[in-house]
Formats: sequence, C-alpha cells, structure tokens
Amino acid sequence: MFACNACLRTALVGLIGHAFRMKTTSATSRLAIASNQSCRQRRYATAAALVETAEQYATREDKMPSQRISSREWAAKKELQYLTDPLHIATHVQKLLRKGDFEKAALITRRASKDLKVAVSWNHLIDHQLQHGKLHAGIKLFNEMKKRAILPNSQTYTIIFRGCAVSPHPKLAVSEAIRIYNAMLANSRIKPNTIHMNAVLQVCAKARDLDSAFAIAKSATDGLRAPDSYTYTTIFNAIRSTVSQRQNGPAQEVDIAEQEKATQNAVKQAKSIWEEVMSKWRAGSMVIDEELLCSMGRILLLGTYHDVNSIQALVEETMMIPREVETALRGSSSKGPNLDGAYTDVKSVTLSAGSEETSAPRSTAMSHALPGNNSLSMILSVLEKTGKTTNAPRYWDIFTEKYHVVPDANNWQLLFTVLRRGKNSAKTALYLRVMPAEAMVPKTFRTAMSTCIRDINNAYSFSNATEVLQIMMAKLRNPDLMTLRLYLRVAYSNKHYILKIHGEKIGTAMKAFGQRLADALDNLWEPYNVMIKQCKNDGPESETKRELVALIRKMIAAYDRIISNHWVSPEAEEKYKPRRNDMNRVVVQHFEEMSKYDPNFKPDDLEEEDDSPDFKPRPRQKRGRAVKEERAATQSQTW
Repeated sequence: MFACNACLRTALVGLIGHAFRMKTTSATSRLAIASNQSCRQRRYATAAALVETAEQYATREDKMPSQRISSREWAAKKELQYLTDPLHIATHVQKLLRKGDFEKAALITRRASKDLKVAVSWNHLIDHQLQHGKLHAGIKLFNEMKKRAILPNSQTYTIIFRGCAVSPHPKLAVSEAIRIYNAMLANSRIKPNTIHMNAVLQVCAKARDLDSAFAIAKSATDGLRAPDSYTYTTIFNAIRSTVSQRQNGPAQEVDIAEQEKATQNAVKQAKSIWEEVMSKWRAGSMVIDEELLCSMGRILLLGTYHDVNSIQALVEETMMIPREVETALRGSSSKGPNLDGAYTDVKSVTLSAGSEETSAPRSTAMSHALPGNNSLSMILSVLEKTGKTTNAPRYWDIFTEKYHVVPDANNWQLLFTVLRRGKNSAKTALYLRVMPAEAMVPKTFRTAMSTCIRDINNAYSFSNATEVLQIMMAKLRNPDLMTLRLYLRVAYSNKHYILKIHGEKIGTAMKAFGQRLADALDNLWEPYNVMIKQCKNDGPESETKRELVALIRKMIAAYDRIISNHWVSPEAEEKYKPRRNDMNRVVVQHFEEMSKYDPNFKPDDLEEEDDSPDFKPRPRQKRGRAVKEERAATQSQTW
C-alpha cells in the first residue's frame, strides 16, 4: 500500500491535516471555558477590584511624580500643602516676585485657583507685569484670571489703570484703559469710583490725549465718581503738558503764531475749569491743596504778563498769603480776544453732573491750602517773570518763618535767579551765608557772581563778590573755575562806577581801577594754587585742565595791564612778575602738550576782556530811522 512514494505522501498529508484541526478545536474550547470561568469569578469580586483600583489611582501621582508632572509643579504642589489661607498665598507670591521668580509665583497662583479664591495673588502678578512695561502680558493675565473663575476686585482695576500709566506704549495703554473702564461702566457688579476715574485720567495725561481725558471726565457724578482735587490736578497737568510739548519741539517745526494761539486757548480753558473748582471750594464740597493750586499756576505762567501777575491773587485767596498790589484772577467770561483781534468762544469743561452749588462764599467749610516747596518755587518764578523782585525776601520770610517750609535746592536756586534779575548782590551774599552746604552746587555760585556783575552801580558789588568767593572756598571741596572767571569780570565791571565817582580825573580813576584788579588777582591766588595741585596729573584732553588754562590766561592779561600801565606800586609789581611768569609757563606747557595730542591745534590769541581799561564808550548801534537814513545816503552816493 505504501510501496511508492506518492501513495505515502498522500496518506501523510491527510493524517497531518486531521490532527491540526483537532488541536485547534481543543484550544478554542479551552479559551471559551476559561473566559466563562473568569466572568463568573468577576461577578463576586467586582467591588474589591474597584476599591483597589481607586486606591492605586489616588497614590499613583505621589509615588511617581516625574512621570506625570514637572519638578516645579511638584514643588509648587508641596508648598501649597502648607499654604491653605489666601492671605498667606498672596504674601508668598509677593515674596517670589520680589526675588524675580515670576514663573514659580504664577504656577503657585494657578494651582491655588482650583480650590481657593486668590484674587490678591493675581493682582500681584498683574502688577508685576505692568510695572515692568509688559502691557500685553498684564492684560493676558487679567483675562486668564477671569477664565479661571476668579472675579476681579476693585483693586484689580486700579492696578491695571496705574500700570497703563507707566507703559512705554502710551497710545496702546489709553485704548486698553478706556476699553476696560467702559466695560466697568456697563458692569453691574463693580462700578468705577473716583480712584478709577483719576487713574484713567492719568493714563490719558501721560499720552497727552486731551480728548480722551475730557471724555472720561464727563463720566463724573456727584456720588461714587465725584471729582476731587487730584482729578482737576491731572487735567491741568495734561493741558500744560500739551502746550509744553509744542514749545519744546524742534525749532524748524515750531510755528510761533500757532504756539501763542494754543497757549492762549489752554489758559482760557484752564480758567473756565478753575471757576468750577472755586465754586466747589467755596461751597465746601472740595478741598484745594498745594498740588492743585500749583498745577493751575503753572499754566498761568505760560500766559501773558497779566496771567502771570494774577498768580499772586490766586495764592492770596487759597493760601491767605497777602500781596501788595491788588490783582484779581477773573476768567469767568467765556469770550476772549484771540491773535487776530476777534473774540472766540471758550468751551467750558464741567466735570460735575449735578446742579451748581449755591452756598455762600467764604463759608466755614473752606480749608486753605498749606504752602510748600512747590508753591514757593511757583511764586519765585512769578516774581522773576514779572520783575517784582523786591517782594522776593518778603515771600521767602513768610514761607520759611511763618509756615516753616524747609527750602530745597530748587528753591534756593530760584531765589538767587530772582535776585539776579533784581541786581541785588547784597541780598545774594546775605542768603548765601545761611544756605545749607548740602544744597550748594557750582551753579549756585555762578548765579551769585552774575548778580554781582549786573549790580554795576553798587559801590559794594566787588565786596559782595569777594564774600561769595570766600563762601565757595569754605563750602565746596574744589572751587568752580567758571565762578573764578566771573569774579575777575566783576572787577572789570566796576570801571563805570570808578569813572563816575572820580569824574574827569582819568589818571586817578585808572589807578583805582588797577588797584581793584590787583585785589581781585590777590583773592584768586589761593584758589589758583588749589586747582594747580588738583590738575597736576591731568592730560591735555582734560576739560578741567582746559578751564584752568582759560582762567590763567585771563589772569595773565590782568597782570600785564597792571604792570605795563604802572597802576600799582613798584613793590607790588615785583611781587606780581614772578606769579605772572609761573602762570605763563603753565600755559606754554599746556600748548605744547596740546600740539602733541592734536597736530591741528593752533593756540589763539589771548582774549581781551569785554571791559577794556581805556574808558572809551562803546559806539551805539543804529536802529530804525537811522539805519534807513544811512541806506538812503548810500544809495544816493551810488547813483
């Protein structure tokens, strides 16, 4: 049967196929039985299996943190286990922001927002971003805060508005602030109050957007958004900032006529607003402080002489500081002359929505503003502009003695500027004696010396200048070289007075003038030696060394005039010649160093003083009709 290979192959194939089918059937049966047994067992173990799975899921995140969250998230979660109070979380977030770890602070705030109301922590995050100039990031955090169901509070909006005020992109900040402010007006949960309105006005003022500022001001009410002194101060500062921007623009872009017209309109607009302020103040519904008064006064300083002069009346009415000349501030008229001579209407901006107060003027509810450094600076600027410099000591005594205002460096500088306008060298030396040393700068002594130069008709101007020089040597560490040059000019400026008192005795006048120059050179000898030691190691490129050489050249010129004209005794001449030669060697050495430092350097001739000792009067300039007559004579000669 199996004699041939073909028959054997056929038999084996059938046998193998039958065995494979039997094995497959047996395996399938076993799988089905096992599946049925498993189902029957699950019917009795389902609850235990579910409990075991829930416990495993609850502890899985703690056992393997690296597989599910980052290390920073894990650390934040651990910290929140010990921070369960929103106040403690806000304090911790604030500490992290002070250290500069914004990412960790934001992560802790986001994880805490799942279970707690941490609005204060979100406020800290928003404030941090806005104070660093990141406007978009701050607004994005504000929107994320609302998406996480953390309701913003009143402080949140205040932080956003104040952050917009310091943004480096003012135009974008104005649009964002107005958008959020209008949304608050439409929201019934939180209504904007006076603080919010003032903050938005500050944003508009920083951007010099008066139209938006007045649009926000119209939302003022008599209740929740009643305008206060800060509201009007912000508006006045915005008006002044807009006008100052026009005045300080590039010279080629400034139109004088347009600038004057804009200044007049700004002053009229400010006066119309000030009428509303005064009515509220007299009714006792508002307080006028120094900042509000000075913001209005600074605008009037930009106006005409009458506007500047009316500031004294403003100070008298609001601060009870008397003045000598009665000048009232009247801006109630809604019409005023423009540059063309016509009358234009001035739009009055009213911030209160209610009716006008009708209380009697000078009511007992009024409180006067307290004087300070700002108002002192303003009144000194008024006296300097109007030329009423004789009132400066009286105002100074009232502020410093009666109201105990401690003058700062700016107040002292303005005082000396006013005295320079009034050519009062005696008062300058008097106030310089009592001025604190920490407020003294080189500019102070330059202004004082300039006052002595202008006071040419005073017999004691040179003595006052000498006192200023002595005070500078005692208070400053190093003498100011420009002040020393001005002191030498004071000696030259006295020639007119010397000639006046000696009459036609030219020889005697020249002797007296020479002695005045000799006294000045003697007083300059000590500061000269101090500066020579100070600039001993300075190179030719040093600015201080160049200023010193300029002073030495002036002193050499004065020595030459004294010695060549024999204005002093022979003994004095013998004393001055070695000094003059020493100074000349310093100048020659400096010129040699400058030639090596700069091959193109050419020392110019010694500059002569403006006031020469020959007492020849200067030729008067021809003006107006004399110039026309001279031109007509020249044309006739040409024909």
